[in-house]
Amino acid sequence: MNKILILLIIFFFAGCSKQSETSNQDNLNKEVSDAKLSEFKELYFVGIYAGLPSIYKYDYAKNTTKVFWSHKDERVLDLLISQDMENAYFITRRKQRLKSSQPAIERGQLYHINLVLGKTELITQLEEGIQIIPFWTDNDRFTLVINSIDKTIASYINKNTQVYNKFGKLLSDNNEIFDITKDGYPVTKLPPLSFTSPNGMFSVLEKKDSVWIKQSGIKNKIRISIANKKIMKIGWAENKKQVVFLLMDKTEENSKIKNKIASTLIIFDLQKKKIVKSFNGPGYKRFVLIGDFLIFDSGFGKDSFIALFSLGSLKNIHEIKITGGCGLKNIPGI
Repeated sequence: MNKILILLIIFFFAGCSKQSETSNQDNLNKEVSDAKLSEFKELYFVGIYAGLPSIYKYDYAKNTTKVFWSHKDERVLDLLISQDMENAYFITRRKQRLKSSQPAIERGQLYHINLVLGKTELITQLEEGIQIIPFWTDNDRFTLVINSIDKTIASYINKNTQVYNKFGKLLSDNNEIFDITKDGYPVTKLPPLSFTSPNGMFSVLEKKDSVWIKQSGIKNKIRISIANKKIMKIGWAENKKQVVFLLMDKTEENSKIKNKIASTLIIFDLQKKKIVKSFNGPGYKRFVLIGDFLIFDSGFGKDSFIALFSLGSLKNIHEIKITGGCGLKNIPGI
């Protein structure tokens, strides 16, 4: 009698678990069918113009590319666009030299772009530094970190952190001093990876040489083998169906030979529970997801380009190429 009761309980919970998994899968299917995709209209990126890194604008409907911003005395160092694609900051420099085996930035300038209005504004001239770390903290705040060697004590590193809102207004300006003989070189904490999907249905777990994807309400996890690779970025597609991983070999993460770095992009289908497309080869493959498109850069220097890939058809749609090279943030290798 007890054995029969135990078996009935096991079957009951097994049935409930299966019913729950079916329900969760149905919820996912509904999310995918109800997903509303934003329209891909334009793309701002960095490309060579008159021998200098400048900012270009690509019009998808017209399939045309034109120079948006260029200056005969300034090189675009980095272009950083907000997640909603409405604002951007870019950094320029007029001169580069070597100091203590580190690239030094002199006479750098910070600009803001209102992408909705297509207007550019000079925000400020930057202090000389041995390292500049720019990033969007979130959709509303942009952070700029400048590390520089102290002018009186060579073992001191001055860390200046500036935070701006999305419209170009300075919110805070903070200075810290680090004695590298005691404190080590200052570390800047970057925004965390998006390990959880916006709808909360999926989460990504990184363990040693594997990546696991866990669906809410479902017991079993899905394993993706990525031997000796580190996740650099996770992007959840607007279609609620796919997640994109940017991976880099752990041995190359801190490589000083920047024009030899290779990376991998993986598109994982959350419905089919498998990888449906991957891109390998030279370049950082920084990417952005807009509507049905995965947009990423690849290659180095004059051979660099930007690819437009359809997530719906899993096909290449177009490649943006500029004489001298181009990239989403900068031109790798230049």
